[in-house]
Parts: sequence; structure tokens; C-alpha cells
Amino acid sequence: MLAYFPRIYQGELFYSVLARYHRHVGAPSPIQSMEALFGRRLVTMSVAFPGYLQVLADRLPVGFGWTAERFIDELTLLPYYTAFQPASVRRRARQTMLQGKTDGLLIRLGIAAFPVGRVTRLRFCSLCLKQMWEQCGEYYWRRDHQLPSALVCPEHGCPLQASAVSMTSLSRHIPVAADDKSCPWNAPALMLSSASLVLSDLQRLARASRTLLENPGQSRSPSEWTRHYRQGVHLAGLAYSVKRFDQQRLQEKFREHHRDVLARWPELMAGLVFRGDWLPAMVRKHRKAFHPLQHILLQDFIDHQSPTAKPFGAGPWPCLNPLARHRGRELISTFEMHRNHSHQVGVFTCRCGYMYTRSYFPGRGDVGFPRFHSYGPMLLPALRKMTSDGVSLRGIGHRLQLDPKTVVKLAIDLGVPVVRKGGLDRKQPGSSTIAFERVIIPTMKNRKARKASTPLLDWPSVDRETRHNIQSAVQRLRTFEPPVRITVTRLERQIWSRGWLSKRASKLPTAMACLSGVVESVEQFQRRRAGWVIQQMDKVGEPLQVWRILRRAGLTSRHEDVVASVLAEFLGGVYRSAV
Repeated sequence: MLAYFPRIYQGELFYSVLARYHRHVGAPSPIQSMEALFGRRLVTMSVAFPGYLQVLADRLPVGFGWTAERFIDELTLLPYYTAFQPASVRRRARQTMLQGKTDGLLIRLGIAAFPVGRVTRLRFCSLCLKQMWEQCGEYYWRRDHQLPSALVCPEHGCPLQASAVSMTSLSRHIPVAADDKSCPWNAPALMLSSASLVLSDLQRLARASRTLLENPGQSRSPSEWTRHYRQGVHLAGLAYSVKRFDQQRLQEKFREHHRDVLARWPELMAGLVFRGDWLPAMVRKHRKAFHPLQHILLQDFIDHQSPTAKPFGAGPWPCLNPLARHRGRELISTFEMHRNHSHQVGVFTCRCGYMYTRSYFPGRGDVGFPRFHSYGPMLLPALRKMTSDGVSLRGIGHRLQLDPKTVVKLAIDLGVPVVRKGGLDRKQPGSSTIAFERVIIPTMKNRKARKASTPLLDWPSVDRETRHNIQSAVQRLRTFEPPVRITVTRLERQIWSRGWLSKRASKLPTAMACLSGVVESVEQFQRRRAGWVIQQMDKVGEPLQVWRILRRAGLTSRHEDVVASVLAEFLGGVYRSAV
């Protein structure tokens, strides 16, 4: 049991507490201090992840009020580095620090490979030191100054200074206290800029880093972070659908938002290119860990984007399940979006399992009526009860607010026999065969009469109109960014419906001739897409190298010759224009 342990200050680093203990007790050697604290002679003085915290907590004076868990939460940097990790990773990291085996912890967190803002010297703020001396009578190391995403003091907004305490050259077993020698007044600042706008942006990021350190929030799985960022990018109007994003606009707006601070971390950017494509990867499916600084930058960007108008309202949205008692209550807080040809579709899912969709047509600004998608677990017992009670097919459809044919399909999928108008199908008892009500089939006489009343089409006029529609659709498709391949199916969907042209090909000779001249092969589309990528890269000043163009265009090394020829044509055109 320790007879003395120093008072712990607000926001102090655990490393600083041990250094002050060694100075206060006046031990001739740090080894003696470590043996008194931890019962062992050599303990690694890690700034971010100290170990053997449970051993120290058990040796504290009676009534001191600090536990090993509180050490981790309030004195170490672990909450910052695990803020974006799953719960299982958090638990293992905390257990590691309690037991003392912290070597290689950054590797186990998947962050060691990031050279982002690696802190090699302890940092301090001269204004904070002045306040410490006035309030406490001594200096100490603040833990929010040692974060790689904090280049300025969160409190005062002035650049932090690099102390004389190196975490790589000094012995890992000797803690160094903050004093006038380790924190000289003329210590180099981490940045030389004095622009108020730059300092304001960096202070905002430093405060976000401190908030993350003090309150990392609930843990989320990689798939939950994927949904979080996709929804944020979508609300910012930078997505084609829930899973497709306008990566070019996203990167341009991100660089514009952080234009004054990205240069402070050269490990993140190489000119205008994101090193390792970390920004595109963060809005895709999360397959690896990302550095907290990258999360902070992306979250700050999303928080400062003006949300686009929500076509389905601000929410929450009602549940429309006819079988639920809560029908009509607004219980749905989120929804997913995807694109279906020229319109967007919102998918709303209630906790009861009921799911419906609504379509949004951007061109007209209209929102379609709700359409049933799936019922969830409440359908099977309700369907069995209604069939056992002898409810007819139309009665079931009325109760479920579905078309009878849809009820038939659902019943077949669930293996439930449906009652017909005359009762249960007696020919196949217990089977899932569905008996329909009698359908009146038109007689041949009625068919002939209806056929005779249908006017004949003027096919030459239809042919000319179809050719004009094809030309207009091609012009419209060629304006899409990024480019889309012009195919027969895409043209049909733009104007009519799939299969419309192929069914009338023999009657539309002029339109089919026009169609054969505008439809693109795969090779033609690859050349056009490569040309578009080259133009976009040239606009932002990116180097026009074949491998970069291949990567942006989504092509492989097999298409090097194609890209090289397109690039040569582009450079030749630029040269002729300059001459």
C-alpha cells in the first residue's frame, strides 16, 4: 500500500502523474519509484497506453477514489484511439492495459500503419503552463495536447510547442516531469501560421479531438460506420443513391472545406490526391480501421454541409402495417434510398418488420404513394388464422390491403393454403395450391369486336417520331456525368419501356437504322469514358499519367493502349488549340 500518491489534476496525462510522483518523493532513481508504484523495477513509460493499471490501483492509499477503469478513461489516450472501434476491440484493449501487456497495441488496433501526425515529442501550451502555475503551483502534461489531430491548444487556440522530452530517444523507463527545462519558452511551435482563419479551423478540430477523448460515445461496428457516413454524404447531396456516390464532387468539396488545414498533415495528401484513397474508402464498405484524425476530418466536413431538401419530409415516418396496433404512428426514424432508372426510391422499415417504399421523381418534384414491400413476422400467424376461419381470398386481400394476386404469392412463399370463394380447396387438402375465384374470359366474338374498334397506326409517322426520340435521348445521355454507355436497353428505358423497340423493329426501319449508328460497343464507351476522365483530371491540374487515368476510369492494365491513344489525341488537340 502506497503511503503517498500525488493529487491528479483535471485533464492530466497518466505519464505526467508518474513523473510528478517521482519528483515529489525525491527517489534517487526512477527504478525505485516504479518498484514502489507497480512492484516491479522496469515498467515502460508509455504516453498513450500505460500498462499494469490494475496493480497500481490496488496499491493506492485507502479512500483515494481512483480505479483502474477510471485511469483509462480520464488519464490515457485509449478512448481517442478506440472511439471508432467495435466493442470487442475496446474490451480487449482495456484488458491489455489492465494487465500490462501493451506492446504492439497500436498494431492490434490497426492504426500503426498510419503515419498520420505521429507524436514524437510531448507538447505543451505556454498559456496553459501559466494557468497551471497560478492554480496548482507546478506544471503538468495535458493529455489533450498529445493528440495527433491537435496542433493548437483547444482552450486558447494558439499553436502548441514541442517540448524537449522525446518519446523515442529517452529511456522508456524514466518519466520526465513538465518544468522550465523540459518546456522552455522558446520551444519550436508545431506550426508557424498566424492566420486567424487557419487557427480557428485547427482549434475546432482540436476541440473535436478533445470531445472524442473525453466522451468517445457508444461503440459501432464497421457496417454501422459505413451506414453513418453514407447517410451523411447522401444528405449532403453528394450521392447518386445509398451506395453510389459522386466521388469527384465529394473530394472537391472536401478539399475546399479543409483547404487551410490539410497541408498541416502531409501524410494525408499528395498534392490533390488522397494518399491511399482513404476518403473514397471511408464512404464505401469499411474493411479496415481508419485513423481517428481521418474520422474527425470527415465528420467535420459532413457537419458543415447544408443538408439537401428531404423529398419524404424530415421524419419520423409512420408505420403502415394493417396488422399492427401501432399503425399510423410515426415510429420509423431512418430510411434507405436507391435509384431506380430516372427516379429515387425510399425504403421505410418499421421495427415490426413491415416495409414499404415511396418513389421520388426529381424532374417533377413529385412523391409517389406508399407501396407494399414486405410484411415481416406478423404475416404468417395472421394468414393462418384467416384461412382457418374460412376468410375468402378477397377478404384476406381486403384485410391485408393487398391485391388478391399478391396474397396468393405471399401464401405460396409461406406454404399456407388460401380459402377460395366456395371454401377450402378440397381436391388437395393441406397443400399450398391456391384456388382462384372464377375469371370471365372474353369470348372470341368480344375479342373480334374489340380488335375491329382499335384504329390502325400510321407506322411511317411512328417511325419518324421514334427516330427523333432516339436522337433526343442520345443527346441527353451524352450529358450524364460520369458517362453512361448508350445501349438499346438504356434508350428504351429513357423513352418507353424495355423491349419496346425490339418488338416493333420490322415496322420502324428508319428508327432502327438510326439506332444502329448511335449504340456504343464496350470498346467505344471505354474510349469515351477515358476521354472524359482525362478532361476532368486536366481541369484540376492532376498529372495525366496512363496508370492514373486507368484507375479513375475503372479500367485494367489490358486497356493501356486504348488510354494511351485517347491521351495522345487529347494532347494533340490541346497543342493545336494553343498554336
